[in-house]
Amino acid sequence: MSRNCSVAGRWAVLVLLATLASGPWTAFAATDCGRAKKSNIDMLMCSNDRLARADNFMALAFRDAFRRADDPEALIADQARWREEVRDACMDVPCLLRAYEDRTSELTTWGAGQ
Repeated sequence: MSRNCSVAGRWAVLVLLATLASGPWTAFAATDCGRAKKSNIDMLMCSNDRLARADNFMALAFRDAFRRADDPEALIADQARWREEVRDACMDVPCLLRAYEDRTSELTTWGAGQ
């Protein structure tokens, strides 16, 4: 019985993830489009669902990294550096998508082995 519950639980998680992946992510984006200054980055972020989704995933990865961090201030400083040097250097959607995907990957391993 517990094996069946375990399999059912896994399927429930997969269905939930699939539902979330196809949902309206702009409502969950970490960037507040109603209050965002109208820079090129903000306009791109607020007009593209894939970027909104990437922004949300990165925000979740940052939250998790912050919880794991031995030195949260170093993480905050590194995030500010990334935003200024990497994210703000992008001028189009493909560049921003790569930047967010790379940063999310970095954040998922933040603190591991440090």
